[in-house]
Amino acid sequence: MSHHPVPENLRQAVEDNLGPVRPLHPWWLRAMLAVAVAAVILAAVLATAGLRTDMEHLPMWLSWGSSGFQLALAFLLIALALRESVPGGGAPIGTVRTVAVVALTVQILVGVATALISPPSALPGDALSAGMGCFAHESAMAIPIFAVTLLLVFRALPLRAPTAGLLGGAGSTLGADAVIHLLCPKSDLAHVLVWHTGSVLFFMVLGWLAGVAWRRVRWQRGS
Repeated sequence: MSHHPVPENLRQAVEDNLGPVRPLHPWWLRAMLAVAVAAVILAAVLATAGLRTDMEHLPMWLSWGSSGFQLALAFLLIALALRESVPGGGAPIGTVRTVAVVALTVQILVGVATALISPPSALPGDALSAGMGCFAHESAMAIPIFAVTLLLVFRALPLRAPTAGLLGGAGSTLGADAVIHLLCPKSDLAHVLVWHTGSVLFFMVLGWLAGVAWRRVRWQRGS
């Protein structure tokens, strides 16, 4: 078998591009970092804010139980997002879709069950201002978690960057929604679906678009 020598200009280009590379920590370790940031932020909010006024009307499984389950799903979504950051290491796309759909379904069902069990309540101001207030608070909790997750994802080389971004957005807001569920006293279904579920969907789309933009920039740099 004959061996063709490497052209000198190609060899020189490779040598000129050599440099030290900082090793990437395992995906599960980076996922733990993102989850730790999320846990600190959400715990701080929960410790400093007052619980919803209808807590006595909610059974344990629908108050702390459902919020705990949402948090577990949120952390799973963040872990899946970090796993996506490793080329070839992402979960099967069917698994990703199933977890995302289950997480969104749980969030909606919690709202439906709360609306059925808890008596109607009102927040100061009209429905629009109350809804925007919930959306703003939920977003304020989700944004730092979302930013840390995407920073850790895009620092690696995700092959399915939009999927990783969607998972990161879903995990960030689902965790925030788990806390909002314990704080927001407004239990009517329209409010929950429009503003609470809407915030989860908004960050899922935002994460997807961030992944699309990151992938486009990477392609342009590689061209």
